[in-house]
Amino acid sequence: MEPFKRQIFATKFRLPLPVAVAVAVAVLMLLVAFSSGCGSETGPTSTEFGSGPGDGVAEGTSAVPPVDTLLCADCELVEVIEVLDANTVRTAIGDIQMYAAYVIDQPADCAALAIERLTSLAGGAIRIETGPPDTVRNDSDHYYLFTADGRSIEEQLVREGLALVWTQDGQHVGWFVFRGASARENEAGCLWKGYNAFLRGEPGDFRIPGLTYPEAR
Repeated sequence: MEPFKRQIFATKFRLPLPVAVAVAVAVLMLLVAFSSGCGSETGPTSTEFGSGPGDGVAEGTSAVPPVDTLLCADCELVEVIEVLDANTVRTAIGDIQMYAAYVIDQPADCAALAIERLTSLAGGAIRIETGPPDTVRNDSDHYYLFTADGRSIEEQLVREGLALVWTQDGQHVGWFVFRGASARENEAGCLWKGYNAFLRGEPGDFRIPGLTYPEAR
């Protein structure tokens, strides 16, 4: 009798077809509304994430690029006159500094490498994006910097272990904090060589950024 009872129970509580269709439509509408609400907001410029330099799409794979670098292909393009130091670029609209990252004077060899890299990335023109209107910075000459083709200059310096991340504010601060942590973990470039051994208390070549060390004799 048990199978028969189960059949009666299922038949008794089966929804009529029109009601079932209405319920399914309502659930679908709720799911669409929820997914739309979870999307990221965009600012006045189309800053997005895309594949890094030289990344291609293999045959037979999706054409959607991986989340790999910060892009802003339609940010304002300004002429570069010269790179003044590792943090400052003289442009046609005045002297501007990096918003998302900064380079310190010590170790001196790392700062010198950062100047060379910034000069190379900037070229003859850069794209700029303003920071948040409620920034804690004391001046307004800090911008997110991008190459002429729209790739983040600050991110490249951070990834190569040549710059530190500004962590106080900014619409992209989370992304840059992630990139900075990755650079340390991977001991990237001049700033982070020997970092993991230093954390373990082992002797090594790591030099704490910002401290002055005597030159090797």
